[in-house]
Amino acid sequence: MAELRAVLQSQRACRRFDPDSEVADSDIEQMLQAAVHAPSAENTQPWSFVVVRNEQSRKLLADWWTETWNAGGGDFIRQSVQDRALVADLEYGFNKGGFAAAPVVVVVCADTDRVAEIYAPSSIYPAVQNLLLTAADLGYGSCLTTGLTTFGVDRVRELLALPQNLIPMAAVYVGRPVRKLSPPRRRPATEVTYREKFGAAW
Repeated sequence: MAELRAVLQSQRACRRFDPDSEVADSDIEQMLQAAVHAPSAENTQPWSFVVVRNEQSRKLLADWWTETWNAGGGDFIRQSVQDRALVADLEYGFNKGGFAAAPVVVVVCADTDRVAEIYAPSSIYPAVQNLLLTAADLGYGSCLTTGLTTFGVDRVRELLALPQNLIPMAAVYVGRPVRKLSPPRRRPATEVTYREKFGAAW
C-alpha cells in the first residue's frame, strides 16, 4: 500500500522526453493490462489502444494535438493559469517538439458500438489514469493530451486506420524524461473538500 501511495503522490506530467530513450513492449503491455482493469460504464470496457512508434506518425499526432492548443486551448491556459513556469512547460511540450520526442504514443479510443458517446469520457479516462500510473511505477515519464478538432479526429482516424465507431479521445506520450522530474505541486485535499455542502470546511 505504501508503494502505491508513493506512486500516486509522485505522479506528474512529463513534457520533455529523451528522444533516444526506449520503451520495451513488455512495459507497454504492463501499462495496457492495468488500463483494461479500470472501471467503465456498466463494465462495457469500450476502449481500444493503438501503440504508435513510427517517428513520422508520432510527429503528425503531436502536430495535430498542437493545433488544438493553438486554436484556443493555449490562450485559455495563458489567461487562467498563474504559474508561468507551468505555462512555459506546456508551450514547450506543444510547440517545441516536447511531446513529439516521446518514443511511444498510445492513442486511446472510445468504441461507440460498446458505449453511448455521452458516456465515453467517464469510461475511457479511468483506463488512461491506470496507464499513466503504471508508466510512473515503471520509471517512465508520461503526459496526456486530450481534445481534437473534428478535422483532427478525421486525420487521426485516417492515419491509424480507425473505423468510424472508434473516437480518438486521448494521446498518452511515454518515454524517459530528459531530466529528473520535480515533485508535483498539488493543492491540499482539505482545501478543496467540503463537509455536507459546498462552503462548509472539511
